Amino acid sequence: MTAAADSHHARRPGPRRRPAAVLVVVVAALLVLAGCASLPRSGPVTASDPDLPAAQGIGLFARGPEVGASPQEIVDGFLAASAAGYSDDFLVARQFLAGTAEQTWQPLAQVRIFADAQPQYTRTRDGAVRLSVASQATVDSDGRFTESGPQAAIETEFTLVRDTDGEWRIIELDDGVLVPFAIFSSVYVQSALYFVTPDRQAFVPEVRWFPRENLATALVRGLLQGPSPWLSPGVVNMAPTGTRMTVESVAVTDGVAQVNLSAESLAAEPEERALFAAQLTRTLREVPGVQEVQLTAASAPYEITDDVPELPAYPYSSRNPVVVADGALAEVDGGEVVPRPGADQLAGLDPRHPAVGYEQQNPTTVFLDGADRLMAAAGADAPVELVTGAGLVPPSVDLRGWVWTTPAGNEGTLVAVRPDRTRVGVAAPWLDGGTVVSLRISREGARAVVVWQAAGSTVIDAAAVVRDVDGTPRALADPVRIGDRVTAAADLAWVDENTVAVLGDSGGDSEPTVHLLPLGGPTSRLPVVEGAVSIAAGRGERSILLGTGDGRLYERTGAAWRAVHDDVFDPALPG
Repeated sequence: MTAAADSHHARRPGPRRRPAAVLVVVVAALLVLAGCASLPRSGPVTASDPDLPAAQGIGLFARGPEVGASPQEIVDGFLAASAAGYSDDFLVARQFLAGTAEQTWQPLAQVRIFADAQPQYTRTRDGAVRLSVASQATVDSDGRFTESGPQAAIETEFTLVRDTDGEWRIIELDDGVLVPFAIFSSVYVQSALYFVTPDRQAFVPEVRWFPRENLATALVRGLLQGPSPWLSPGVVNMAPTGTRMTVESVAVTDGVAQVNLSAESLAAEPEERALFAAQLTRTLREVPGVQEVQLTAASAPYEITDDVPELPAYPYSSRNPVVVADGALAEVDGGEVVPRPGADQLAGLDPRHPAVGYEQQNPTTVFLDGADRLMAAAGADAPVELVTGAGLVPPSVDLRGWVWTTPAGNEGTLVAVRPDRTRVGVAAPWLDGGTVVSLRISREGARAVVVWQAAGSTVIDAAAVVRDVDGTPRALADPVRIGDRVTAAADLAWVDENTVAVLGDSGGDSEPTVHLLPLGGPTSRLPVVEGAVSIAAGRGERSILLGTGDGRLYERTGAAWRAVHDDVFDPALPG
């Protein structure tokens, strides 16, 4: 099977005279086709890991307007045809339009996604059809997914007139497509554009959503356009300024994706060319059917003299969870709780919320002493005081050994400190006046997620980490909001390169619940664990650990939770 541009589309004629909006729901429910697996890669510009099978989506069929259809039936038919329009370039959908709307309507301007419920229709005073439905999310023309809040609604109007044959047609409407989530998730696919950390040591993904049709082309175009404004200050795009595709389509033939670049791409130095090729290869790796990427520039082979690096996208160091047990720091090793060196040095202290670094030997280990003092564990020696402040936020250790915290009552600055007491202020003016609940730095160190309270509401923001050339953090750039459906939160942890787990409430939960929040995707919930108060994670959803207020430790087992130990508190994994 070839790339997404060559996706198979199942087509079935619908029952006669059935309204098209009903037809599209039936098709969405019944036509789910399995995709084909990506194959191992080979060649000089390539990735080496095999992929799991990728869903190929469904094909949707819609008819044009029925003779004698009412205004609401025309709107229903238009919505169905526009949902199917990714397969026919929206030709059928435009049959429902008239006047200038037929040519000026921009279906790719946005996607408005509603929960899988029936829209409500009313008629306005001037005869327009007004549609109202609960909003789930929007996707802009560049593929950026923004989840809607729990009370958000979509309201839009369609102005209709009769044409010369006396048939109703739409002459005024909003740009974009309006679809239920079930259809959106079959037509669009979650992908990622991969950029590079400023030190060129790791990839940083940015989640985008693109139609399955011509996915490879959309991904390359998005990569050349660069990262979103919120992420840009913390990453580097190795594509030279002005680089574009000279052929506005990425052809995939016999597993080879052919990317034709403009002459501007030749401005890159040898190391930059290799990194640029690595970005393209990693970004295209999950496109079904792509086994290899070939680059040309100005109609000639794109010369790459340096080795194309295999950068990690999710640096991680595996180790036993660190917990607080019997008033000291310990590790859970299998079924045993083993005190860490120096446990006897913590007498008289109140250790809470440990955090661990990524070093293989003698990893940085810190903890809060009570609520107002950050300490560094020093092996068998007495712990060292690093920071004091009112109501310090539980610490997070980044890949470069900086320990992050802040007083909960924030004045627009976070604290980053090393175990040797080197300390810097990290500017985050957008936090000024808020109350910080939790913060975590991503594995590669380019992104931070902060849970904080502002004007009486809990919000969750992701922001790029701005660093000096030596890796010293200096600022959090202007953030992007995620997890709008989470209305209260107590703790968070990174679970993979794109996703954080937030322990909180999204309305109607009997207990704080783990919510999985992709940075640019829909929120999902895991089963409730009674009394959960803290969370940690390693590599992936199955690595999540929960600690309860009464000292019980849980880990993920399949789709459920399993209690693995008692009398331990505040589990921590690297980060």
